[in-house]
Parts: sequence; structure tokens; C-alpha cells
Amino acid sequence: MSDVTLLRNTADASGSVDLIDQLPHGLAVLAADGRWLRANAALAALWGVTPDALVGHAAHHERLPAVAARIDAALAQLPAGDDTLRDLALPGDAAGRHLRLTLRPLADGTALLQLHDDSALKILEAQQETLAFGISHELRAPVRAIEQFARRLLAQDGSAEPQTARDHLQRIQQASGHAGGLIDALLETMRASRPPRAPAAVDISLLGDWICAELQDAAPDRAAQIRIAPDLWAWGDEHALKQMLGKLLHNAWKFSAHRDTVRIELDGERIGDRVQLRLRDAGRGFDMRYAERLFVPFRRLHSADDGAGHGLGLAIAQQLARAQGGHIRVESEPDAGTTFFIELPAVPDEDAPAP
Repeated sequence: MSDVTLLRNTADASGSVDLIDQLPHGLAVLAADGRWLRANAALAALWGVTPDALVGHAAHHERLPAVAARIDAALAQLPAGDDTLRDLALPGDAAGRHLRLTLRPLADGTALLQLHDDSALKILEAQQETLAFGISHELRAPVRAIEQFARRLLAQDGSAEPQTARDHLQRIQQASGHAGGLIDALLETMRASRPPRAPAAVDISLLGDWICAELQDAAPDRAAQIRIAPDLWAWGDEHALKQMLGKLLHNAWKFSAHRDTVRIELDGERIGDRVQLRLRDAGRGFDMRYAERLFVPFRRLHSADDGAGHGLGLAIAQQLARAQGGHIRVESEPDAGTTFFIELPAVPDEDAPAP
């Protein structure tokens, strides 16, 4: 009896349920000549095809070209050979996934190919590196400032001038606030790529008006011309989309501080099953040669004097967009402003709000 046969579970007298089709990991059975004898639905889904499209030929030549020769060499040793491929990391594919392959010989002279998608694990590892960097590097400056000015106060043993003592305490308070904000942002970064809540129709126009009202309430003396187009809808997690839009609008507001009037526009349209949003500002802008840095944690294009923060806001926004099945790209010109292009799933026709 082969190992594949052992994966069968008799359901009733009329037939059986093959557990290889029920397993969440990608599995295929290969003959010694390289032909794929069968493939399960999980494996076919990785490439967006049906299992039948992989059967009857050496599908690894097309689907796994980087390791096809090694698979052929391992299959050539069947049935006696057991020098198989185990936990082989594959080069990143066009979709940016990180796949891991194992090939095991079976008792009937075939081989079982297993393909695991480690993308979620790689994302988690990247988040851990981000958190480690933030804790070890970005938090060091405010912690050092707190320690330095607290030590100065203690050294003066109550003899410091009141103004000097107030200055030291103010520095400590500012550093504490910076450290607290950074910790909150690190936690947001960690949570941003979590699986979203059940999707629903989200009124992007309403969210935009809400967020901009909050920004204006926090700075009532700033003149602003804000235009939010009506009837902008997306499909996703409302909380996550509000958080994403808030990061982008806050960025536009912050980097327009040098203007007499803040100018922000949000519009867009539906194209097929996607909604394309455009968020424009007339702020500082930046040189597009450095655009790749914009969504990288802790990579800032401006100094703190120009309004730069902890360097995590736009990275969080991009993570949130991707978790919803969308993405963000940007175009900008120095001292002329920036436009963010946000693509998100559109509301399915059957769930579209009534006009």
C-alpha cells in the first residue's frame, strides 16, 4: 500500500473521500518520468489554475523552473533513491510569495511533492525585524534624553534655577511623548497586516469628511480648502480603511504646514471590480528619485523641522491597503505637492448601496 493510499478515508460503501484533496498544503504526486499524476486544489490555487491543468505532463518545468532540474534528478533515482529535496526555499515568484518545497519518495515508485507558502511567516519575520530596529535604534534617542536630563536634575540637588529645572523637565516630557508615540506606532505596524474583519461596503467619502473635520478641529486657526468627492465606496474593513485614510490625510495636512492655506482633494472612480482613489495635496512634495523609501519603515524624506515624524505612518498605510487586497502608489514634485493613488476592491454589484 502506498503512502498516498494511506491518505484515503472511507466515507461510505459507495466511495471514498481522498484526504489529499482536503489538506490545506499544496500536494502533487509525480511519476518517475516527471509526469504529474495528480495535484490537489490547494496547490492549483497557488497558481490560479485547476488541478487538471497540472496533470499529465511535467508541470514543474513550467511552474517551478528554478528547481525543475533538481526535481528531475531526484525523480530519476526512484524508486530506490531517497536523496530527496527537503525544505528547499524557492526564489520569490512574480506575486512576491515565498514558497518552500519538499519531494519525498513513495512506496509505489512515485514521489510526493509538497509546496508550502511561507509568505505569512516572512511578513511576520519582517515585522519582528522592524520592531527590533525600532526598539534598539529609534527608541534609544528619547530614552537617552530622558536619562541625561534626569541625571542633570539629580546632580543639581535642588539648587538649580527654576527656569533651568523647568527646561530640563520639559525636555524629559518631550522625549517621553516621542517614545510613547513611537511605541504606539510600532504596535500599529505589528497589527496592520493582520487578517481584516469581514468586508462590507465602506463609504470612503464619509470617512474622508470625518478625518478632515478632526484635523481642522485640532488646528482651528489653519486656513484649509478641502474637497472630498461624494459617493466614493470601497469594499473592506471600515476600521482598517479609516486608519489607512487617516495616515494619508494626516501626512497631507502635516506637510502643508508651510502653506498659508492647506489644500487637499480626494476623488476617484470605479474601474471594473476596483476603485481608484486620488488624494492630492499642495504641500512640500519630494524628489521622485527617493520614492521607494516612502513606504519603508523609519525611512524619512524630510527632517523633523519639516514635519517628519517617526517614519512609520505611510508604511502602516501601505500594509493596511495590502491587507484589504489593494495597494498605494505615489507621484510627487518638490514644493508642488503629492498625489497618492489608492487602489482598493470595489463594492460587489449585489452589495452596492442604493442610489
